Amino acid sequence: MKIKADILLLLAGLLLITLLFGLNLLIGDVHIPWSDITTLLSGGEVEQKTWSYIVESRLNRSVAAVFSGAALAVAGIILQVYFRNPLAGPGVLGITSGASLGVAFVILGGAGAASIAGGIGIIAAGIIGAMAVLALLMFVSRFVHNPVTLLVLGLMFGYFTSAIINVLFLWANLDDTREYVLWGLGSFEGISTENLIVLVSVIGLFLLMAVFLIKPLNALVLGSEYASSLGVNLKTTKLLVISITGVLAAVVTVYCGPISFIGVAVPQLVRILWTSKNHTVQIPAVIILGAILALLSDITVRLSGNSLPLNTVTALIGAPVIIYTIIKLNKRLA
Repeated sequence: MKIKADILLLLAGLLLITLLFGLNLLIGDVHIPWSDITTLLSGGEVEQKTWSYIVESRLNRSVAAVFSGAALAVAGIILQVYFRNPLAGPGVLGITSGASLGVAFVILGGAGAASIAGGIGIIAAGIIGAMAVLALLMFVSRFVHNPVTLLVLGLMFGYFTSAIINVLFLWANLDDTREYVLWGLGSFEGISTENLIVLVSVIGLFLLMAVFLIKPLNALVLGSEYASSLGVNLKTTKLLVISITGVLAAVVTVYCGPISFIGVAVPQLVRILWTSKNHTVQIPAVIILGAILALLSDITVRLSGNSLPLNTVTALIGAPVIIYTIIKLNKRLA
């Protein structure tokens, strides 16, 4: 019965994504009838020629929200299991800050650096920054076994990278500073079709790679020694964790800015709503719930007339979940 309930919950989640996706296409400053939206999506034409650009922008924004939310949620659950810490996530452990530092080196480096690096350079810089912080955390985790201490170290890495970014502001001009500050607020808006193809392709590939971590994650829940006794290759698992979580967090950060709370909050919500602890169920569940949370956040931003930053909305939704998790952890330790 519990398995059936989990499957039904997954199907309900897919239905909710479809409804929210459609709602995201409807919401905007310009009212476009649903019949015209479906006509444009099917390749037809409508009387208002400008509507095609508006629908394309809304479609890109909605697709980016779905894949970004899924990517951050999957990265979050992998990190929480690997570090055995329910508060671990790309943002909390400083991985997102590492990606932000890479982006800052390109954007705040001035017009010369931006023109030399280009879009590919920003992506590469973000991935290198994210993986550098994650690799450093992996190295430190060999000597620090307390999950709370490791979490604090991750926060310190995040503060350190933020300090370096603040130093870079000293050499940046006003336009570059404004561009970076706006990027740092987070947004699914303004992603071109070409960039969206890159975003979807990279996230899709690494979400598929996450399937190979299902068995190791199920074993790692009971500890690394138990996992090793079951034949799990810990070195290969570590490499997969670094590459999958690093790239997922970095790509989302590069294109959408440093989005907070989704990576930490979604896995906790999945553990509350789904009874199964098997990651064969939990991985699809975090993908679905991550997409739902990202779409809900984006819809809220659009209903506010884009006056609310995306990170503000994700914090309003995610922070109460994290507070609840901390309270629950304290009850267990008491």
